[in-house]
Amino acid sequence: MKIVFLLFFIIFLYNISFAYMIPIELDKERKSLINIHLDPYYTGIDFTRSLTDKPIPKTVMTNEFAFYLHLLKNIYLPRYFLIEASIYPLPLVGVYTRKYANDFYNDTDVTFKGFNVNFVKAITTGFPEPWAASLFFGNVNDFVSDNGEDVVGKGYGGLLFSAGNRHIVDNIMVNDNWFETEIKLKGTDIRESHDLSWSYAVGAKFHDNVDIKNTLYLSIKRNRIDFVKHKGRPILNFFLYNSEQEVQIDFNMRQFYLGKLSRVSFLFGKSFTVFDNNVAFSFGVGTLKIFEDGYSGHLQSQISNKWSLIFRPNVKLTF
Repeated sequence: MKIVFLLFFIIFLYNISFAYMIPIELDKERKSLINIHLDPYYTGIDFTRSLTDKPIPKTVMTNEFAFYLHLLKNIYLPRYFLIEASIYPLPLVGVYTRKYANDFYNDTDVTFKGFNVNFVKAITTGFPEPWAASLFFGNVNDFVSDNGEDVVGKGYGGLLFSAGNRHIVDNIMVNDNWFETEIKLKGTDIRESHDLSWSYAVGAKFHDNVDIKNTLYLSIKRNRIDFVKHKGRPILNFFLYNSEQEVQIDFNMRQFYLGKLSRVSFLFGKSFTVFDNNVAFSFGVGTLKIFEDGYSGHLQSQISNKWSLIFRPNVKLTF
């Protein structure tokens, strides 16, 4: 058990997010922009360019659901493109721990009342790929505070194409040239009252590895940290504020009309702030299941058609 707690401590420290997004404007007209995104599960750099002579618009938004409606209303006519390179650090930690420190990996197995948990797998499960290159066509919007000047968030809505050359299943990396297309809404809203990020998508993923089945999927990700208390509606407030929700449902593309699932994951987490709201602690717990309809051949024999634990501790500096 000592090694389990040591692993937990190391990864917990690694999960400190020093910066969520760093924007770099390349011209005064704000038609070109670089964003650097830092996160233990998803780290990337992207370049955004306007396809018109107009800069990225600024819109005053105070209601979270108004963000989504605004992006949906303007999704039909792309005015921007974005190129991104991304890497997923903690999923890679899981892969290389299992490959190069297998004894250590196995030592983190814990069995309780017949339920087996591997702590490396539970903490590093995140993305089924280690890295990706992406191209986005759609609309970009800066969300500003009530004064109409200070940018407090950014929203994206449009069509995203992504590709890569590796796939991760059960902390094992395999060769796979994959291609993905999706309709996506993604954004952030960071101000004195809260720190919010979201990502909603429907899409399709294609693989050239014959042992990995093509999929259709639905993805929902939302994470909100609140620095003020919300009165009334305690049950609704519990799920909306200081909370994290993540759902991913993948269907076998050839048999989706029969409800054939290849992968399902759910996660719910809660956050709380300390030190005058300068530090936020969060704990997410969920489950992941990889179904036999998602793989064939030797990859199918590697999966254990059982539910696996997802455990996601995190510390975020908010000042």
